[in-house]
Amino acid sequence: MESLDEIQWKSPEFIQERGLNTNNVLEYFSLSPFYDRTSNNQVLMMQFQYQQIQIPLGMTFQQYFQTRLAEMTGVEFIIAYTKEPDFWIVRKQKRLDATNAVPLQDYYIIGANVYQAPRIYDVLSSRLLAGILSLKNSTDLLNEMTSYHVSDGGHSYNNSIHGKVGSKSQQSFAVSKSASNNTGINTMTPITLTTPLGATVPSTVSNNNNGAMSGIEITSGAFDSLLNDVVSNDEQVYIDEIPLYGKGSTIESLGLKVNTET
Repeated sequence: MESLDEIQWKSPEFIQERGLNTNNVLEYFSLSPFYDRTSNNQVLMMQFQYQQIQIPLGMTFQQYFQTRLAEMTGVEFIIAYTKEPDFWIVRKQKRLDATNAVPLQDYYIIGANVYQAPRIYDVLSSRLLAGILSLKNSTDLLNEMTSYHVSDGGHSYNNSIHGKVGSKSQQSFAVSKSASNNTGINTMTPITLTTPLGATVPSTVSNNNNGAMSGIEITSGAFDSLLNDVVSNDEQVYIDEIPLYGKGSTIESLGLKVNTET
């Protein structure tokens, strides 16, 4: 059975024949699946069919009907809010006495359509579930964007940069390998260091076919020595604070001679 809070009901035949206003809106509502046929409204409607009623002067039928409902106890339907010509709120409540009643459910009549108002619990549950789903999707997206790389020292959110670095490393390794094949067998592990524009290292530079300088081969032991000097230094000097050229520079520590003249 379909849940009542998912139903939209209307009766075009009733609207076409009699229209819809405050005086007949409860009668129109009584045709819907939201109506309880064991309510006090149904009892009074059955009585009015077989009895002649006299409505006091200055009182509409709807006002008289709700006055009679207030004299009874049990489940009833009343008009809680009116905004003619196309909006009403019908409330289902349990009448305890003439002045006290416990609300059970509200229904909206908008135009010719009748809806059951959702419960606060259902509204909050739906919003919380939607929020949790959005958080889960965001977390999954972040997990797809990030990846761990040793070169970054942690997680990175830009995976494309590592693809570029990897391709450059492969090209540098190919150039270094070609230079080692031309000069002879090298038993040490080569590490390629690209020189700045205009710098020349005559004794260790490998040239390409056009004579342009492409890189310098330095053994891994030289870098280990440089790293040990930094680690054993009591003045807490970081490796990125050491200048690249000049006295005490990285080039000097590696035992290289660089000609920076243009």
